[in-house]
Amino acid sequence: MDTRERILQATIELIMEKGFKGATTRAIAQKAGVNEITLFRHFNNKMGIVKAAFEKVSYVPSLSKAIKENVEWDLEKDLLMFSKLYQQLLYENRDLIMISLKEAALLSELQQHITDIPRQLKENLIEYFHSMREAGKLIETNVEAQALALIWMNFSFFMSRSQHDNKITDLTEEEFLKNTVRVLARGLTL
Repeated sequence: MDTRERILQATIELIMEKGFKGATTRAIAQKAGVNEITLFRHFNNKMGIVKAAFEKVSYVPSLSKAIKENVEWDLEKDLLMFSKLYQQLLYENRDLIMISLKEAALLSELQQHITDIPRQLKENLIEYFHSMREAGKLIETNVEAQALALIWMNFSFFMSRSQHDNKITDLTEEEFLKNTVRVLARGLTL
């Protein structure tokens, strides 16, 4: 890992462990194995490091690409593909997601960036649903509501597993996604 990456990783780990206030620039520098002045050269301040971490791991581009390039124009298959990829990306970015939820009040400068992620996903899904409707493969419905239902279904499953492991259900991710996507797709197809 290069210096920048070590600083970002150290920051994420310390915020998860000690919270935003507890992750001092001195502690971040020590954990990253750099001088504190190096942090300031690369990022100006602690908020700059956190912003860079969120920008680095934004998963919207890969989901947008999948929605646009990997669709088969089969609603159930496409929504399942999206859901599996979304779950994978949520888990890969779990620490930052948890930080954004736990430290929301302290990260007000990042709120726009944080809310842009689901908003952009919603817009991509709306575009996909409109295309499916134009192709005669989707019922007349409020596509924004359907896009949000898919996003929230996925995010809720991720949060449940992140917070409670399998204490709420023994369903595997695969079982959950296949069943919920099948019901949603059947309800939306002509």
